[in-house]
Amino acid sequence: MTPKFLRRRRERQAAARGAAHLDAQLRASADIAITAARRALRHRMPTLSLKELARDRERVNVQDVLDVAHEHFGLTDVDRERVAAFLRARFECRTGALDLITDAYDD
Repeated sequence: MTPKFLRRRRERQAAARGAAHLDAQLRASADIAITAARRALRHRMPTLSLKELARDRERVNVQDVLDVAHEHFGLTDVDRERVAAFLRARFECRTGALDLITDAYDD
C-alpha cells in the first residue's frame, strides 16, 4: 500500500515529465519546419536574380509546425498559441529573420 502523499508526488512528477516531453516534441517540430523552409529557399536560390535574392524570403507558418508535429510525433490536439510560442522562440534562436518570415507573431 503506497501512502497517499507518495502517490500524489508520483502523479505530479509524471505530469511534469509528460509536459517536458511535449515541449521537446514541439521544439523539434519547430526546428524541422524551419529547416524545411530554409531548404525550399536554398533550392530556389539558383533561379533568383541578385535583386530578388536580397529580398526573397521563405515563409514558415504555425500550421507548418502543427503538420510536422502530427506527421513526426502523432500530436493531434495541441494548443495553437503554444505552438506559436515555440516557433517564435526557435525562430529567434535560429536567426530566422535573416531569410524567413513567420506568422507566429500574429497568433
